[in-house]
Amino acid sequence: EESQWKLLNFFFCQRCGFPVAGKHGTCHQDFIAEHNGVKLTFAGGWHDAGDTSQQAAQSAEIVQALFENALRVKAASRSETGEKLYLRLMEEAQWGLDFILRTRFGDGYRATSAGSTRWTDNLMGNFDDVKCVVHNHSFENFLFSGVEAYAAYALQDYDFRLAEQARKAAEEDFSFAKDVFAATGVDHAEMFEHTYNSGLSQYYAVIIWSASCLYRITQEEQYAAAAREYAKKLLDCQERGDYPFAGFFYRDESKKMPVHFNHQSREHQFMQALELLCRTQPNHPEKEQWEAAMRLYGGYLNYIVQNTAPYAMLPAGIHREDEWQDEKTFHFLHVASAYEDEKENYREQLQNGLPLSGGFVLRNFPIWFSFRGNCAVLLSMGKAAGILGNYFDDETLRQIAREQLYWVWGKNPFGQCLVYGAGHNFCRQYTVHMGDTVGSVPVGMESRGNEDVPYWPQNNNATFREIWIGSSCRFLQLCAEM
Repeated sequence: EESQWKLLNFFFCQRCGFPVAGKHGTCHQDFIAEHNGVKLTFAGGWHDAGDTSQQAAQSAEIVQALFENALRVKAASRSETGEKLYLRLMEEAQWGLDFILRTRFGDGYRATSAGSTRWTDNLMGNFDDVKCVVHNHSFENFLFSGVEAYAAYALQDYDFRLAEQARKAAEEDFSFAKDVFAATGVDHAEMFEHTYNSGLSQYYAVIIWSASCLYRITQEEQYAAAAREYAKKLLDCQERGDYPFAGFFYRDESKKMPVHFNHQSREHQFMQALELLCRTQPNHPEKEQWEAAMRLYGGYLNYIVQNTAPYAMLPAGIHREDEWQDEKTFHFLHVASAYEDEKENYREQLQNGLPLSGGFVLRNFPIWFSFRGNCAVLLSMGKAAGILGNYFDDETLRQIAREQLYWVWGKNPFGQCLVYGAGHNFCRQYTVHMGDTVGSVPVGMESRGNEDVPYWPQNNNATFREIWIGSSCRFLQLCAEM
């Protein structure tokens, strides 16, 4: 509960386009997105990091996290304090939902991001306006469709009209995404867009989840069928060989490159998708296959977590020992880094991991070069553990989930809480524009050079000590499983 209140404080202070007492006035009304001769202002949601950039996908996932926590608090608490927390979570979620709905152009295109390191004057047409990126990408629209459908579900007894607006947008965005995905497959990697690292299996997962969210609120068979169709594809991307660490996912059915993340992470989407599929279609004969895939992934988490005892930080995951030679995938995973400059570092980082059978390597920390910090990585995996622990009533997996919160809270080799203003011995963070803000979570612990052990320099710099709403979002998403 303390975490929820403090993270709510952080998100409120990060609001874009809203006056926050002691932080900033109304801002960035001159973030402008244009499509087909129509313009909209991109102010809204939450600033992305220590700067004043905007990432619509990040704001959308915060909306989901807030609604998740609101529903759990509502179900679990009958106290006056619980009611206040529920209402506050719903209020902040609706602020973000307004942004997600308002930045659609209605034909599949939407404003997706804006890069900025300055306060602007809110006047449109002069020197300091910021031009926003506009896309019709399938991954984003599938993601937004799922968030909108989840919002409609959370709002149905709270604000019926807003719920209906969200449902309508969810159905439209799913249709737009389906058409683009059928035509182009994986979207091209876009510099600094926060979904650029998604492989084909990630698309399958977000389609399953989005379709299941839509099926839950519409009961239309087309969505149930879509979820089942892509579940087959997703299961074909899972490692199911005779390894004690089997259960992880590859980027596609070829099973050449495992899924792994560095500073960004959406690892939880695989279990989130299969869990909601099972809950929305509990009597389908293929449910046993979906549950078997979930149990296999749970076994994978149980195996790899042993490598960081006694801290129980979830390692970053499985790699192939020769994947440093894959230049094509490198560009999806390592923004702002050049393959020729880093391939030897890549090879050395793999060599510093734990060798496993079959030509695999386990890394405690991600393979990384430019952006370093693992809060989102371990918290996203913790979210997956929490989902599985609750679904199967598995206390071991629940404890793995808790341990990821504990790591961030201070159960780490440095004895330092990474949530500003919480726990004890918390440190200042790289905030640039916002100043110290209770509830902020930085990008996270890193490794030194090509090593694979924790490194936490006390100089206050990006990216490891920089506040990112993505890290706070994953922390809040994991809180919902508790």
